[in-house]
Amino acid sequence: MISRSNVILAILLAAQVVLLAVSVVTSGGTESRAIEPLVQGIGAPEIERMTIATSPDDAVTFARKGDGWVLPDADDFPVNGDKVDEMLDKLFALDNRRLVAANPANFARLEVKADDYRRRIELSGGNASAVIYLGGSGGVDTVYARRADENHVYLGSGLNSWELSTQIASWVDASYVNIAQDDVQQIRVQNAQGDFTLQRDDEGWTYADLGEGELLEDSKIPGILRNAASIRLVEPLGLSALDAYGMAEPGVVVDLQYRQLLETGSSEEASAAEEVVDDEANADEPQYSQETLALTFGATLEDGDIVLKSSQSDYFVSVRETTYKVFNELSRDDLVKLPESDAGGE
Repeated sequence: MISRSNVILAILLAAQVVLLAVSVVTSGGTESRAIEPLVQGIGAPEIERMTIATSPDDAVTFARKGDGWVLPDADDFPVNGDKVDEMLDKLFALDNRRLVAANPANFARLEVKADDYRRRIELSGGNASAVIYLGGSGGVDTVYARRADENHVYLGSGLNSWELSTQIASWVDASYVNIAQDDVQQIRVQNAQGDFTLQRDDEGWTYADLGEGELLEDSKIPGILRNAASIRLVEPLGLSALDAYGMAEPGVVVDLQYRQLLETGSSEEASAAEEVVDDEANADEPQYSQETLALTFGATLEDGDIVLKSSQSDYFVSVRETTYKVFNELSRDDLVKLPESDAGGE
């Protein structure tokens, strides 16, 4: 019969074996291992370019310019520099504290292979560079990470692969057009079906091209107004009007007239306000300047997005087809209706 003391000794021996095994796995077979960052050979302040890729055909590159970051492939379109710096801080915080694999046979399962990964991050500056592969998640706010020049895979904390997106709109100010809908006074749409001008008055909207007995069908106007006043870009294309953008023969042109609230305080603003306010009785009311904006929609790109150029921006951008269709498909029939008696054939 086994005595109680022998059972306790056996349990203690088993625990020591487990602790030894854990020590061997976490140390890579050595007695001790210094905790070091995964990114080696270059410091965060030295980074001049960062490229994020989900595949060889899907990548985005950021370049440092002055105190900020830009998209060099889009003629230095400005990027949210704080977000880029935040991601760099998270990448440089990854270390070799938690080793999870040291055999390349495990790379595919962890998604950190050179040709099968969640993210490939390339950092460069001066004559130095580093490449990190990020894979799946080992838990909340964790990621499997491997340096390209070694076979060890570590579990990093404080980062997920999805945070390093290749969707450019997540890194820039995607509000290409942003006007308060209440400030829009006139919308003119020119497309293949004709030329349509909608004017706001005290009672709502009017359409000048109504025939005798015709009424305005205003159900389409909220969608037209919403899509004209607020447009988000998919990605910036650059400063050059390439032939492929189709701007020589645009499919749709939308002209907006809108008011813009004047901030009082400067002499220039006060002078502009004088043109809007005719007498002292209105001096205490909000003062507005009158602005215009032209939106020119060009060609359809390979991915189905549409080229757009705003008269208030130097950059060509791409936008979703859904925005374009609102204006491209507008016809007179959408804006005109007959009185109910006529429509019913009475």
